[in-house]
Amino acid sequence: MSRPLPLRDCLVSLPVYQVAGPTDRPVTGIADNSRQVEPGCIFVAVRGYRTDGHAYIPQALARGAAVVVVDLRFIEGAAEMRRQYLGEDAPGEAATFLAVPNSRAALAPLAAAWYGFPARHLVVIGVTGTKGKTTTTTLISHVLERGGHRTGLMSTVDVKVGLHQWPNTLRQSTLEAPQIQSLLREMVAAHCTHAVLEASSHGLSTGWNRVGHCGFDVAVATNVTHEHLDYHGSLEQYRRDKARLFALLGEELPAPAPSSFPPPLPPTVPAPKWAIVNGDDPHHQMFLDAAPHTAHRLTYALNAAADVRGKVLDSSLAGSRVRVATPWGESLLTLRLPGRFNVQNGLAALSVALSQGMDLEQATTALGEVRGIRGRMEPIDQGQPFGVLVDYAHNPDSFTQVMGMLRPLTSGRMIAVFGSAGERDREKRPQQGIVAAQFCDLLVLTDEDPRGEEREAILADIAAGAEQAGKRPGTGYLVIPDRAAAIRAAFEQARPGDLVLLLGKGHEGNMVYADGPRPWNEAAEACAALRAMGYGDDDHDTRQ
Repeated sequence: MSRPLPLRDCLVSLPVYQVAGPTDRPVTGIADNSRQVEPGCIFVAVRGYRTDGHAYIPQALARGAAVVVVDLRFIEGAAEMRRQYLGEDAPGEAATFLAVPNSRAALAPLAAAWYGFPARHLVVIGVTGTKGKTTTTTLISHVLERGGHRTGLMSTVDVKVGLHQWPNTLRQSTLEAPQIQSLLREMVAAHCTHAVLEASSHGLSTGWNRVGHCGFDVAVATNVTHEHLDYHGSLEQYRRDKARLFALLGEELPAPAPSSFPPPLPPTVPAPKWAIVNGDDPHHQMFLDAAPHTAHRLTYALNAAADVRGKVLDSSLAGSRVRVATPWGESLLTLRLPGRFNVQNGLAALSVALSQGMDLEQATTALGEVRGIRGRMEPIDQGQPFGVLVDYAHNPDSFTQVMGMLRPLTSGRMIAVFGSAGERDREKRPQQGIVAAQFCDLLVLTDEDPRGEEREAILADIAAGAEQAGKRPGTGYLVIPDRAAAIRAAFEQARPGDLVLLLGKGHEGNMVYADGPRPWNEAAEACAALRAMGYGDDDHDTRQ
């Protein structure tokens, strides 16, 4: 068990709270799940989409919670809650109750204080944007490693601490605040110099505040398009939430308490702040405006005037050759990832590397070493006469980019297998159908995390867009809710020279239905379907 820390030392960054009970009591950890509570823990009750953590306060107390944090939006106050659960005559040593304006947002300052504000000892790089976050963070981590740095990584696909890397199985681009702060502390212990993490719009919003107290030194924005408007309410609010990453460059972290766990580390020299944006994105100026005036500004682009400017010399499914001009000189970048959007991701990673003092030639060479990223334009080849690509594209804009790039490179027909998430943004569904119909010869509409929504209704929304663009059922599109069957049907329709796109699931390890998640592996399902058709064998398929 961790060394106890006085509760008052965990409250140094919590600006507003009510307290009922002692604050000098020792605490041994922090949890927002009652099943993870150990004796002496702080239990933070958070209301989610489906469950309310306040309903689990009795279980947390039974497991030994020393402190319970409750949300003033849903309860009357700290003293009232303490009386409700502990009675009028609760002894002084009984659990302390804290009431805060937003318990979810309070997780970050509480966790950061508990772990001793580990971001103070790392160069923390945050990447936000509708698309490209995973690829860009992965490229940044790889390039910095080649530059002699030791990195940590938190992405949609993988988590990495120094030499150890493992899949992110939580289906969250940005982890919850206690997990982030715990991993940052592990990175410090592993002698990492840099932490690279995806900063999603949910994680950045003030209501969630997952990335608060990360002490960002570098902020990167890839692009902003139509996504997650069901949560943010409007494109303008979505932009503002993403721009908060750049405002957080001005965040100052307090010194950890002398008693913090693990023990405080020696102070480090603050790193220069960098605001890095895609000059081709029409929203880029608002990100730069959100950064503190003391931060260095750096732009990258393919089309617009920019500090780091790329010119594509040639491009194919194998990748692109790009002439790069920067304030640090010029170089040739050979990127083994297909598409102009991946060139932009590469330029973003190159900009970060240059901001961290890497040599230009060393950085471009390192970028050229990356051959692919799981679930991102991932080829499936078992000797079949048609192409198969697995990609995470799941919104109209990413469809436009992926399909628009692949269409001129495909000699035969293009077949797309995709769906749309249940209980999420409904407005994008017909747009997905329209875009896919414009580029593809055949659409196979199928499940993509229906959750509690009627799967047929989701697919009908997509089909309405496909029909608006001229597709007809049976010839222009098929509706096959079972995704494994849909993949098999697409392969059976494919002819030599065709390209089959499996879109929306990418790297994800499960499919979410009303009764919960079920295991899913898109690449493995594709390999199994191809084997059933006589292509490849068990020895060839290493994706299981």
